[in-house]
Amino acid sequence: MTSSLLFMIVDDTVDRAENLKELIEFMDVPQVRVALPENWRSRIGDSRLAAVFLSDDLDGDRLRRLIADVGEHDPNVPIVLVNHAERHA
Repeated sequence: MTSSLLFMIVDDTVDRAENLKELIEFMDVPQVRVALPENWRSRIGDSRLAAVFLSDDLDGDRLRRLIADVGEHDPNVPIVLVNHAERHA
């Protein structure tokens, strides 16, 4: 049995994560899941991580721990840090 590839979005703000999920799904990515920092591992299931998108709104210690946890789970998975700050011209 082969496992499917999964894109994971980890964020404290579910609405914001769901918006990013819609954008990624628009690019024909078949499997995208949203998770809170506390439950991301349980959301993987039998899938293999293709990439993990992390919110930069997480405080420094939580973000460092999350990056370390993802690295322990799979040291080769790409981690994308998503900046949600509004930009004003």
